[in-house]
Amino acid sequence: MTPARVVLFLALVGSAAVVVYGLFLDRTGSTIAFTVAGLAVLGVTLALISFRLAVASVRAGSAGRGAVSVGSALLGGVCALLASGSLSAAVIFGLLARPL
Repeated sequence: MTPARVVLFLALVGSAAVVVYGLFLDRTGSTIAFTVAGLAVLGVTLALISFRLAVASVRAGSAGRGAVSVGSALLGGVCALLASGSLSAAVIFGLLARPL
C-alpha cells in the first residue's frame, strides 16, 4: 500500500469513528460538534477517494482493462454520492446547532 492509501484509510476509519461516537456514545453538550466535524472529514475523505478512483478508472480504460475500469468507476460514483451526503449532513447538523 502506498502512503496516500494508508492516510486515506486512516482518515476514513477515524472520521467514521468520530461520527459514531458523536451520534451514539457522547452524552455531553458537544454531540453535534463531534458529529459535524466527523461528517466533514468523512465527506472530504470520500471525495478524495472518489477522485482517485476516477483517475484509476481512466488509466484502466486506456490500458484496455474494461472490467476494472467499470468497477472502479462504479465504486468512485458510490464514494462521490456518500461524500455529498456526508457533507450535506454536516451542513444541516451545523445549522441545527447554530441557526442563522
